[in-house]
Amino acid sequence: MSTESSSPDIGLVLSDRYRIEHLIARGGMATVYRGFDERLHRPVALKIMHPHLADNPEFISRFSREARSAARLTHPHVVNVYDQGEDQGCVYLAMQLVEGETLRDELRREKTLTLKRALRVGRDVLAALDAAHRSGIIHRDIKPENVLVNAERDILVADFGLARAVGSATTSATGTMLGTVAYVSPEVVTRGVSDARSDLYSWGIMMFEMLVGRTPFQGDSAVHIAYQHAHEDIPAPSQFAPGVPASVDSIITWAASRLPASRPTRAHEVLLALDDILDTLSATELAYRAQPAVEAAADDATANVPRLTRQIPPDAKRAAAPSSPASPPSPSHASRGGASQAEWFWEKGTSSPLGNGASGSTGATARKSFTPSEKPSNPTDPDESIREVALTGPHRSRGAHTRDSHPSPLLSALAIVSILALLAASIFGALRWYDTEGPGGMRTVPLVAGAPLSDAEAALQAEDLDVTTAKAYSNDVPVGRVISSDPATGAEVHKGTLVRLTLSLGQELFDVPQVQGQPISDATSALADAGFESTETRAYSSDVPKDSVISQEPADTSLPHGATITLTVSDGPEPVEVPSVAGSERKAAIKALEDAGLVAKVTEQYNSKVPAGQVISQDPAGATSALPGSEVKVSISLGPNLVDVPDVFRKSEADARAALEGAGLKVEVVYERGTPVFDLVSQQSQPGGTKVPRGSTVTITVY
Repeated sequence: MSTESSSPDIGLVLSDRYRIEHLIARGGMATVYRGFDERLHRPVALKIMHPHLADNPEFISRFSREARSAARLTHPHVVNVYDQGEDQGCVYLAMQLVEGETLRDELRREKTLTLKRALRVGRDVLAALDAAHRSGIIHRDIKPENVLVNAERDILVADFGLARAVGSATTSATGTMLGTVAYVSPEVVTRGVSDARSDLYSWGIMMFEMLVGRTPFQGDSAVHIAYQHAHEDIPAPSQFAPGVPASVDSIITWAASRLPASRPTRAHEVLLALDDILDTLSATELAYRAQPAVEAAADDATANVPRLTRQIPPDAKRAAAPSSPASPPSPSHASRGGASQAEWFWEKGTSSPLGNGASGSTGATARKSFTPSEKPSNPTDPDESIREVALTGPHRSRGAHTRDSHPSPLLSALAIVSILALLAASIFGALRWYDTEGPGGMRTVPLVAGAPLSDAEAALQAEDLDVTTAKAYSNDVPVGRVISSDPATGAEVHKGTLVRLTLSLGQELFDVPQVQGQPISDATSALADAGFESTETRAYSSDVPKDSVISQEPADTSLPHGATITLTVSDGPEPVEVPSVAGSERKAAIKALEDAGLVAKVTEQYNSKVPAGQVISQDPAGATSALPGSEVKVSISLGPNLVDVPDVFRKSEADARAALEGAGLKVEVVYERGTPVFDLVSQQSQPGGTKVPRGSTVTITVY
């Protein structure tokens, strides 16, 4: 399956994980590369959608949903989906890498498969479909191209659910089903709907192809083939491959019944029936392999129709043709043809074949009846279905009592003109009937669902059909494209029939409540009541109160029901960092706080360690966070607290101590000569009247 090729994507790394190594295949909607998962160190298959799809937001949304659904499906016969993403303009799937080929490659090489191989392939595909249907996933595009065959000849089914995503973005007037029309179910053709039974129909068509060598319906155009799906039952495979058992015929025609109600409802039912068949067929029956069916050429389309004419030998022509329309056969003619070749007789009167022609009583020419003599023109030709017939002409009376009639030239001319006019009118009427009410006036309504109006009108007008339009909302069909036609696709109608096209108005939009400024609880309730989903993000705002809505995204005032609205909710003003102002001068500290959006609350106090006018401390401390406008307490130093030293000279020790301590000073006593005699202060370390810091120590000497 791998094909080396140069590509501008080679070497590209998607999402910092998947490295593109080389090209595997290129299709109408995507290109598949061999890649390498650099995170898990394993090879992968990378399916990269073509740019015209990657530019379609609707496709990307549906592609993501379908890929997530497919990724949940795990089964031995299903190609695993590992991841999906969008990077560098590429919308991609990372999938299990299957080394091998597709079933289409095997069919191109083998033409037909043995009954055993076809049933085994069909069983594995059914097992994959059964697992998918149980998970609520419809494939919608079962065909040999989506069935992979690995090196061990095991079967894996790829691209579950992706047909729906791609279909929403790639419809056109003539190409909607072009790639898969050979396998499309009748309900998809006529109504554009599909379910699990549609997958089983496609499975039945694929089984037919594996056994016979071609699909059951052939045609020159996709519309022709789609019409056959909608209006014809598939033939039994044994009509083309006589060795196919009746039990296999039954299971294939059951799965591919034209009416969905006639099909099995679940793949599991077909799977059980197929297992029963595999258990009952002999090795000889399973080894049967049909010669590939040859498509009928144009000449063979009527090969079984009997020939209506054949060339008559010259002698026979002479024997069969009278000399003139009104004259009897000559004797020589009669003798050569004989009674066996041209027997004739009188109906009334004489029975002599060679009489004079008069009837006995009326004197008029008798009416003659002729019996044709039949013989095979070529008895040895087994296909001959026509016999040569020799007829004699009527006998013409002859004698003196008859005379030739000669009409006038005018009457002859009028007769000729009348005959020509009648003939022309007949021809015109016949042509008009053929081109209107007859076969020539029948038209098949083409497939226009999903096409732009201009393309749909062109397709219908090419079929000589008239167009009228109506409009309706659609969640799946883009604006301006056709949702459906009435009469439906494939219907047989007369030329000039008015076809009603329903055009999409897109998704129906509903008013979105505007919830800016509302508390988040009120906002989510309002959106839910209006039919919308909501999610929230948080942001700081100095204008919107905490836990109220700042904005909503998208800002559209109208959206489809179920749309998700993202609400940005306020966390209040953004906190600011508190500057550190300890040790700063008073004015500088206040300015720094105000520049940060904070308010300084100043107090003053004495401090013997911090110079007057400087910040002693702050609360909250520097390098912490606070909301704008918050207060920061700042303590400013007044310097040391100075007090006057009392004069205690010649006072008693007790009085001196009381005076000094009362002034906020500490007292230290020194006795000059041991035990004092007079108990009076003779000197003090700080003279009275000086200023010292409160709490300073003053030493007094007592004698």
